[in-house]
Amino acid sequence: MADGFERPPQGEFEREIRSFPEFFDRLDAQGALDFWDAVDSETEIEGLVYHHRGVQVPSYDGRFVLEPDGEGRDGPAFSVEFGTVGPRSVWAVFDRSLSWDVYLVLYEEGAVVAWMSDAEFEAEESHRFRTKAQAVKAGQFSFGVFFRFGPDWVELEEWGLNSTAPALIQIGDGTLKTPETESAFYRNTRAIPDEFRPAVDIGAAPFYGLLEAELSADQDGNRDDQ
Repeated sequence: MADGFERPPQGEFEREIRSFPEFFDRLDAQGALDFWDAVDSETEIEGLVYHHRGVQVPSYDGRFVLEPDGEGRDGPAFSVEFGTVGPRSVWAVFDRSLSWDVYLVLYEEGAVVAWMSDAEFEAEESHRFRTKAQAVKAGQFSFGVFFRFGPDWVELEEWGLNSTAPALIQIGDGTLKTPETESAFYRNTRAIPDEFRPAVDIGAAPFYGLLEAELSADQDGNRDDQ
C-alpha cells in the first residue's frame, strides 16, 4: 500500500500520517491487500495487532479482502481477516457504500494502519477535529492494525500463546488489560463492543459501517468462506 515509506531511526521521529487515495482501486484490482505491504520491507516490524473498538488481537498476518457481490447483502463490502497468535479468531466485514479513508501513521514505537468512514468522523470526532486525518493522527479511530516490534511484540506474542481469552482490552485511559481466560475477558462487559458480547443482540451503531464481526476464543470461529 505504501511505496518506500520507511520508519526513521528511533529518537529522530515526528509522528507522520499518509493516506491511500487509491486504496479501493487497488483492492478492486487485486482482491486482497496484505497489511504488511503498508510498511517498507526495511522497517523493523515483527507482528500485528488488530484494534477493534477497544479490543486488540495479536496476529502474525492479516489482510483486507474484497467481499464477493451478493452474500445476502444489499451493497458492496470489504473485510479484514487475520492469522492470529494462539487459540483465537477474529474477522469483520464493513459497508463499502460509506465513504472511507485508509491511513498509515508512523510514530516512535511503531506504526498503525487505520480506516474510518465519514459517517463515523461526523458522529464521533468532528466536534474535536477539523479533519478525519487529524483525528486518526491523534489516535482517535475505531478500527486499525498496529505494527509491533521488540519487547512490546514479545510480550503480546507470549500473551497470545499462553492466554485462552479472545482478546486484550484497551480501556478509556489507554491501559491495556490482559485477561488470561475467556471468562475473565467477558467480565469486562462495559469495555467490550456490543457486537462481541454474546448476550447482546444489538451491534455497532450504523455510522461505524460494520456489517458483521466475530471474535472467538478458539480458532473454530473462522468464516465459512475462508
